[in-house]
Amino acid sequence: MYNLTGTDTYYQLPDSDMRVRVTEIGSGTPIFIVPGNTGDGFPFSSLIGHMGNHHFYLFNRPGGGLSDGIDLTKLPDIRQFVVDTIDTVLNDLHLDRVPIMAHSMGCHWALWYALAHPERVSKLILIGNPGRVMLGKTPAPLKVLTLPGLDKIVSKRLIPKNQDQAFNGLKLMGTNKETLATLPNELREAYLRFEHLPNYSVSTLSLLKTLTVNPKYEIKAADLAQIQCPTLMLWSENDTFASVDKGREIGNALPDNRFHLVKDAGHMPWLDRPEECAGQVELFLQ
Repeated sequence: MYNLTGTDTYYQLPDSDMRVRVTEIGSGTPIFIVPGNTGDGFPFSSLIGHMGNHHFYLFNRPGGGLSDGIDLTKLPDIRQFVVDTIDTVLNDLHLDRVPIMAHSMGCHWALWYALAHPERVSKLILIGNPGRVMLGKTPAPLKVLTLPGLDKIVSKRLIPKNQDQAFNGLKLMGTNKETLATLPNELREAYLRFEHLPNYSVSTLSLLKTLTVNPKYEIKAADLAQIQCPTLMLWSENDTFASVDKGREIGNALPDNRFHLVKDAGHMPWLDRPEECAGQVELFLQ
């Protein structure tokens, strides 16, 4: 449906037996993509398919997208791990300076990296509520997933058992019913299969128990004020993780930010409005 072909390469992280998968698609100006949730890159297909000539480097974060699984609760310094991981991958790809496009928790990773290595990030495109950024109180649905005993029960119920349930997560995140009815079956199949991978539950729950709910990992307004590159925020009107007012507050904390509200769209706004999102990104990259 999107007419995309790509090549996969696995990169070894230093001082670790962990490998991460990078999918390269297209040719032209480079864009490095950091996906949300556990790090699965496949949902970006519809956005990439509506964009122009770029060389997309789709970085499947540890824990997702056929990269090796990870238990973040066992890391002594998650922030340093994030910075070192992205740095290693960019070095292996020979990308000295590149625009980074990220979604949800991927935005959190990208912001940490831009703060640590501003010389390597030319522009930032932040899509959806960007992880634990100026979040304040943890949203109740996320907090439930961290309660001992309830965490595994709830997470198990959220994992789809068949194709009919594959888009349940998207539904909970505000994606339109009309959109869900028209998304390709290949995407439905991808959600079903990726969420049944052996490392999915551990990777997801450890992410929730660390970065998502722990206040010590919060990126605050004072941190955002140090971002040196131009930023574009694509905020979803129906994002169930944070309000539009919160999005504007985050945008105002960034020194050089363009805020665009994607109306009648969920946490992954490009699924509901692919042409609009692609157009805004292309305009910003010019």
